[in-house]
Amino acid sequence: MAQKIFRILNQIEEHILCLMVLQMGLSIFLQVVLRYTFHAAITWLNELVHIEVILLTFFGAGLGVKYGAHISVDILKTSVREPFRSLLEILNHLVLAVYAGLVAYYGAGLIKLMARWPHFTPTLRIPKHYLYFIVCVSLSLICIRSILKSYQILSDLLSGRSSGNAS
Repeated sequence: MAQKIFRILNQIEEHILCLMVLQMGLSIFLQVVLRYTFHAAITWLNELVHIEVILLTFFGAGLGVKYGAHISVDILKTSVREPFRSLLEILNHLVLAVYAGLVAYYGAGLIKLMARWPHFTPTLRIPKHYLYFIVCVSLSLICIRSILKSYQILSDLLSGRSSGNAS
């Protein structure tokens, strides 16, 4: 069950990230060509790329959980033996899940408040609370992925398998 959820999350996140990186590359290339060849630029394209960099950061953080790229005290992990190493990994993922969950929860309250008096991005005129909503969604994905990762490590530990970073 957990593996199936991992696969679905991986596919969604990786496809979104790939499309965003591709679109950003094309947008920046177009801007460079327009500026240096025609001495003109598309003003809203810069704003779109800035927004996408922020979104890539947060969606990429979800994949950081998959690859074990988030903050942990490696010297502590390498100095203890199993099963304590696995327990430390579980604790690390649970702390990350609680943090991401709290930020997403309180962020959702802030978004509700911002939706009453919307502010817009300068050029694209996108309500800013939509952008913050996407950040809350990505933090929720980090929370879910961390809980699933904790469950996977715990089930591996209880079944006697070695704790790895495979997702």
